[in-house]
Amino acid sequence: MSFLNPVFLLALIAIGLPLLIHLLNLKRPQKVAFSTLTFFRELKTTTIRRIRIKRYLLLLLRLAAIACLALVLARPFLPPGLSGGSSAQAPALNAFLLDNSISMSRIGKQGPLFDYAREIIGKVEESAKDEDRFMLQLTNGEAEYTNILSSANIRKTAEGVDIKPGGNFIYNRLEGLVESVREAPYQNKNIFIITDGQYSQLNDLQELDLEDISLTIIDVGDVDVQNTMISDISTSTNMIGAEIPFTINIEVANRSSVGAVNQFVTLEFEGQNAGQYSVALEPNERKTFTFEVTPSKSGSAKGKIEIEGDEFQPDNEFYFTVQVPETRNVLWVNEGNSDPDLISYTGTMLRVAGENDAQLVYREEGPGIFETANLNEFDAVILDALESIPEYSFQALQEYVQDGGGIMFFPSENGDLNNYNRLFSQFNAGRFAGIQGEYASFNTVTTADELLEDHPAFTGLFQRGDNEPLRFTSPNIYYYLKLLKSGSGTGFDLLTMNNGDVLVHEKRFGEGVLILSAIGNDPGWSNFAVKPLFAPFYYRLLLYSASSDEGGFANHQLGNSFNWQGNIDGEKAVIEKDEDVIKPTVDVVSSGIRLRYPAEEWTPGWITITDEEREYVLSANLSSEESDFMKMNEEQFENLIEDDDINWVSAGDMEEEALQNEIMATGFGKEIWSWFMLAGLLFLITESLVSMFYKAETVS
Repeated sequence: MSFLNPVFLLALIAIGLPLLIHLLNLKRPQKVAFSTLTFFRELKTTTIRRIRIKRYLLLLLRLAAIACLALVLARPFLPPGLSGGSSAQAPALNAFLLDNSISMSRIGKQGPLFDYAREIIGKVEESAKDEDRFMLQLTNGEAEYTNILSSANIRKTAEGVDIKPGGNFIYNRLEGLVESVREAPYQNKNIFIITDGQYSQLNDLQELDLEDISLTIIDVGDVDVQNTMISDISTSTNMIGAEIPFTINIEVANRSSVGAVNQFVTLEFEGQNAGQYSVALEPNERKTFTFEVTPSKSGSAKGKIEIEGDEFQPDNEFYFTVQVPETRNVLWVNEGNSDPDLISYTGTMLRVAGENDAQLVYREEGPGIFETANLNEFDAVILDALESIPEYSFQALQEYVQDGGGIMFFPSENGDLNNYNRLFSQFNAGRFAGIQGEYASFNTVTTADELLEDHPAFTGLFQRGDNEPLRFTSPNIYYYLKLLKSGSGTGFDLLTMNNGDVLVHEKRFGEGVLILSAIGNDPGWSNFAVKPLFAPFYYRLLLYSASSDEGGFANHQLGNSFNWQGNIDGEKAVIEKDEDVIKPTVDVVSSGIRLRYPAEEWTPGWITITDEEREYVLSANLSSEESDFMKMNEEQFENLIEDDDINWVSAGDMEEEALQNEIMATGFGKEIWSWFMLAGLLFLITESLVSMFYKAETVS
């Protein structure tokens, strides 16, 4: 047994005070002769003996209580060997998981948090024995090798690491560290996590198995610093093309309890300044700023958002890329030219669009194409007036939409509704419940009077003044299929008839969309084709469906393994990040080629994927959780892990000597002062009971 505050052992001298008082009271009384001594002799042999026993017993109990109090002040602890069943003199293995995330760049009471964390490693080393050994692992960036280090090497290694503005891998790193410590041939093993206690990081450890592992969390301190960051980036449309303007919405958040003033957010797009806003945010407030940009060419258009004037700077830059498709390849599947008198408005629209839009290319095929076609070669598939859709294609169509493709469905007047509904069930999109009207009767049963103006297919299509109601020429519907939508998932009614039935419905599924029309595209269904709304609506809807996969932002979140799928030559594919050229792991999947890479060493910036002919650029950014400095306390962590063998040291407010004592207590042994506190209380209670109930007198 050792002591954290051995100076308080001097308090054991106080034990002598009751003993000294007792000795002073031992002066023998003067003998006086009395006429009859019979009664007093009996008293001498009984009561006085009992009085002496009681006196000695009370003395011993009081001395023991004082001794326990002195030991409590001295804070005794058992070395790991005595508390864990191994030898106290055996060498120990002390493993460190050092938090080197951007939050550790803040400055606390002890100076920069990261510098203080490295000092703590030195204090642990000072508390260790000469034979003890060490391991070091980092939470962010590339992993350290889990070599076993000597005292001199652990200090040198710790001084050589720095803060890494890369992905956080705390769960994987701690899991690997626990496994390495378990396998190491040492009897005494300690793991220290030295961190600022960021809730978003420690919360990831919930599923970690820490059985039979002694873990110590050393919290380096709490710092309240003003921090503004980019919390979200979005666009109202994915219909992105060369020379087509679109808006980018930037959400800026103040993730602190300190107000943000005199700050600016700037957007740079394709190397040009696209605008700037001044920023003033109350604590924990968010605001969205809108910028308009125009890609100058197809391919990957790069952009960067920067915040100026923010006190905490490591998260003030956010990178993004917009994928601008060169062409949108459309597969148009129909029954063919079996009826030469049939007018297909779909074909007319595609032919006109193909002649006037170099970005739209279509291919016409019959339903047999599903036997041989790779759907991932197309950006959108049009199922047009098919009486029956081959059921063997259902799975392929579902996977196609799941991976980001778009399907537009137009029914046939002779269509098999059960067949249609079985396809829709693959997407949980509802079903056709019946037929309304008479095909080619030209008798109007309803009109399409309501549209979803905020949908990308309609954005910018109408020009009207402020507060002016939307007016458009409503198409007359002669014949349609009644669609009952599914109540689950995300769906939108793009066009609605005046009787409440849906004319055109969008169902989001996975990364793609399914567009369902209740009418076909020939004159027997409606007069929609002769209305001004028809051509721009269906053309933009086709672009919208074809843009789900390729058009839009392409971002990799640091802290995750890199995983990309696309059309590229797997044998020649490489990843370029900063000045590094990386050969990734290549897998052949249904959607093309998948590239995989651990990406532990990456920092924010650009990622280029190329096979010498094609090139794709993605952005890499930190998780927004890296900018959330909310702390986890000891009680929350204990509830999270549900493990009694965890120690928590709040080092931020401690003096050097107190921190050294805490390290010795938590990392190198088990404090047992509470044992002596309990023993002292028991001695005092026993002393009181003896005083009250121990009777020295006898009854004759």
